Amino acid sequence: MATIRERGNQFLTRFFSGRDISYRFVFALLIPVVIDQFFLVSFNFINTSMISSSGTAAISAVNMVGSLNIFLVQFFVAIGLGGTVLIAQHYGHKDYAILGKLVNGTVYGAILVATLLAIVFMVLHEQILTALFGRADPGVLDDAATYLMGILISYPFQAVVEGTNGSLRGVGRTKTSLQLSLTMNAIYLGFNIVFVSWLKMGVIGLAISLNISRVLAAGLAIWMLYRNRAIFNMRLQILKRINFATVRQVILVAIPFAAESIFFNGGKIIMQIMIVSLGTDMIAANAIGGSWIQLSEIIPSALGTALVPIVGQSMGRRNTHDARKLTKSFVILGMILFLTVDLILLPIFPVGIQIFNPPAAIVPVIFRMYLICLVMHCLTWPISFVLPNALRAAGDGKFTTTVSLLSMWLFRLGIGYLVGIVWGYGLVGIYLVMSLEWGVRGTIFLLRFRGKKWYEKNLLKSV
Repeated sequence: MATIRERGNQFLTRFFSGRDISYRFVFALLIPVVIDQFFLVSFNFINTSMISSSGTAAISAVNMVGSLNIFLVQFFVAIGLGGTVLIAQHYGHKDYAILGKLVNGTVYGAILVATLLAIVFMVLHEQILTALFGRADPGVLDDAATYLMGILISYPFQAVVEGTNGSLRGVGRTKTSLQLSLTMNAIYLGFNIVFVSWLKMGVIGLAISLNISRVLAAGLAIWMLYRNRAIFNMRLQILKRINFATVRQVILVAIPFAAESIFFNGGKIIMQIMIVSLGTDMIAANAIGGSWIQLSEIIPSALGTALVPIVGQSMGRRNTHDARKLTKSFVILGMILFLTVDLILLPIFPVGIQIFNPPAAIVPVIFRMYLICLVMHCLTWPISFVLPNALRAAGDGKFTTTVSLLSMWLFRLGIGYLVGIVWGYGLVGIYLVMSLEWGVRGTIFLLRFRGKKWYEKNLLKSV
């Protein structure tokens, strides 16, 4: 037994320890993020299955608005990530006096951006939905409008949570961040059971549950900041007023994150518009297939999130050795995990997919979508989504944004439209092109990582 433990320690030290970081620190930071991501995807999985009882129109409406919501939320999620990078680098450099100001800029920056988005899209929601999804059935559009308004109301409260999570992850407090996310999503799930499953309120029930969970989570987030005030060197006075200078600095670092998310998720919305033209069944197939495929992306997504503070703190210490080594280990681990989980999910697909009550006609389409992603996941997803987080955390966000913009709009959308719509291969063709695009941009990120330019920018001078 002692020999097994010793060999385990040697293995973990070899692949997940650096000169300044031990594997115990890495996994103490990573495991809570994995659990957070697991429950987040699980809740989305369960929500999709619950709303499926309201019919394909409800699934389609939630999926369409869900794409738009992901696009909008990324604006203030990016603020949280910008805060994570700055806080991690200053924390690694032992500039503790500045951390409280950075928390102020992160939280208030997220709130300001979220509130502005909510106001603009509330005023223009009918025009936006008609412009994006006007080909959808009238019943689907009505449900979509109701769900969108409910989501927009929740944005300022969710922004408090995202800003807080970004701050906590920057100093390695992923366990506290996990507690906050789990509480928020558990409340959301609990009220969904009440309003959607028991009271049969459909998309209105989803919207009510969402707002209750976000309001309560925002209050909890403020309390968590207060509880961790010592590590941030933060007094109550720091959060009483908006520090616009620091907000500006956080937003400047967040712009590449936000821009990449805008381009990437904007492209996904255009893909959604393509799928809308294929009919309500294909919209539902995309929603159900996406939920199933996300199951195997849980841990690799967490690897990408955890890599930001790890690389950020390493770069704050100007330790490129640790940043390189741990990035390589995370990418390889992601590939191994994809292969393992996808092979476990494959034989249970026929039973598992029935949770969503899909029409029999769309099950073969969903299965073909899943097979495409199964093959490409382990080969291309980690270098396309885990690796660039290391580049961003080191300050190379402009490069990752440019690559993502070009690959999304030229390859995924351009060729996806040609294959899926013009040539008539439909949803399966669109998914094939999407998975190939992972490989294109992942290869470019890999080539960048092998050089030196990605870690040459010093973000410590920006605050």
